[in-house]
Amino acid sequence: MKIPFPRFVRLFGFLVLTFPLLAFGQCSTQLTHGSGTLLVGGSNITVTPAGMTSLYNSYCPSSTSPYMIGYSFCCGGSGSGGFLFNFSPPVSGVTLNFSGASDAGTSIEEIRLFVNGAHYAMSSVGTNNSCDAMAVLTGAGDLRGCPGCGVSGWSGTSIAGPITSLRVDDVVVSGTPNGALFSLFSCGVVLPVEWMNFDASANANGGVDLNWSTANEINSSHFEVQRSVDGMNWEAIGEVPARGNSTERSDYAFVDAQPLGGLLHYRIQELNLDGAGTFTEVRELRMPVNGVTIFPNPAERMVNVSFENAGLNGLVLRNALGQELQCPMELQASGAILDLAQLQAGIYFLEVNANGRQSIHKLQLR
Repeated sequence: MKIPFPRFVRLFGFLVLTFPLLAFGQCSTQLTHGSGTLLVGGSNITVTPAGMTSLYNSYCPSSTSPYMIGYSFCCGGSGSGGFLFNFSPPVSGVTLNFSGASDAGTSIEEIRLFVNGAHYAMSSVGTNNSCDAMAVLTGAGDLRGCPGCGVSGWSGTSIAGPITSLRVDDVVVSGTPNGALFSLFSCGVVLPVEWMNFDASANANGGVDLNWSTANEINSSHFEVQRSVDGMNWEAIGEVPARGNSTERSDYAFVDAQPLGGLLHYRIQELNLDGAGTFTEVRELRMPVNGVTIFPNPAERMVNVSFENAGLNGLVLRNALGQELQCPMELQASGAILDLAQLQAGIYFLEVNANGRQSIHKLQLR
């Protein structure tokens, strides 16, 4: 349906919706996609339209490439419509500009916002967008066109986060309104967790105490404690439930009661409810190897493994990728001799289970 420009302006005046500006001010990253997922400003933003919606790229200088709701610009027709925005990771805030809200007596529409799944009541109007008359607020905190104005709106609505989802609905109250437009800007992302500290230390019982703290958590599920002998290949050795959502300091602890011998690496991974997560820095700790001696190291072919106490329970050689390797081995009363002649030069790791304790030893083959 082709609409002459003067009539189009009359139908789709530009509405700018503005909350009182909060501490973060006007957000600068504009969203322009009408469906699907795009990485915008560090957040994967998924847009899901519903009802009467379309994109429109021109009306008022206050907002470029806005979304249109309540009217299908491409195909004609009037009715309720909305856009749902999901942010991963969450954003620290959003600002919105609206225009074109109708209140012509018989044809009335309202703009309603939902933040993180809950209705968001706007507390005050924004600033004039220079394109429309000023809109009004209902008692429920929703935007409605000023009575008899035809089209109205405002600019600069600011909502503080963290925001994981935002829904903007244009609801037909009566008649057949001509739809409204809005533009949306996001501020910076908020990581699911803000790390404060992470420490690893040996305790009196031969284990390793791991302690960490967070200053902020958003939709956190749990923490996974990970250990490595080479700093590249990691294994999960335990989980600790997270508080979930908190802006206060949270302290956590975990004990590795059966650490390996030698140089160990520890880190904590936070996993949030959607499966994404972040890591702490890596902490290193050297634990006793319980009387195991490997020589020569570096080696050229033959390697001797000896124990202070004869109690070998297992011996495994792995490459730098953690893959188990086979090599000729001669067991002796207090150790073993390994023939590595078939292996290429490089770094290997020898797992020794002796005297009831496992230790990992770095071995260089020349």
